[in-house]
Amino acid sequence: MAEPAVTIERVTTSEQLAEAFAVRMAVFVVEQQVPEELELDELDHAETTTHVVARRDGGAVVGTARLLADPAHPGEVHIGRVAVTADARGTGAGAALMRALEEVALAERAGPDGTVTVLLSAQVQAIGFYERLGYEVTGPVYLDAGIDHRDAAKVLTANVPHR
Repeated sequence: MAEPAVTIERVTTSEQLAEAFAVRMAVFVVEQQVPEELELDELDHAETTTHVVARRDGGAVVGTARLLADPAHPGEVHIGRVAVTADARGTGAGAALMRALEEVALAERAGPDGTVTVLLSAQVQAIGFYERLGYEVTGPVYLDAGIDHRDAAKVLTANVPHR
């Protein structure tokens, strides 16, 4: 697949964060009917949270994702709130967002052994996407915000290419 016509940016400004939130509101609240009060949370503003956005060449943000890290658990992160607008799905924007956060996780959050375990809660309808990126889906289906999810994980190792 050709690289998507998007640029991945690490969110560093309130304007970028607002753009990320707008995508999440459109995808999760409007499209998937997640209650608004469940979508945005205190973790969005934690110092250890990293947000990224996918921006089209024309300037519009079409995707976002966040990485949560807990200093008490080095070598383990959680990726979540992965959202791509309907018109940008299937373009590679989601995979580019995931690769960017995996790179951040490996560079900034690896444990003493140079590895980092990336955990996520995958919507059942998106499991194929995560499996294509090398995630192993485990455990039973459970409801989160009224949507079926399953847990998934991937171990990243320094100097080993990740798909």
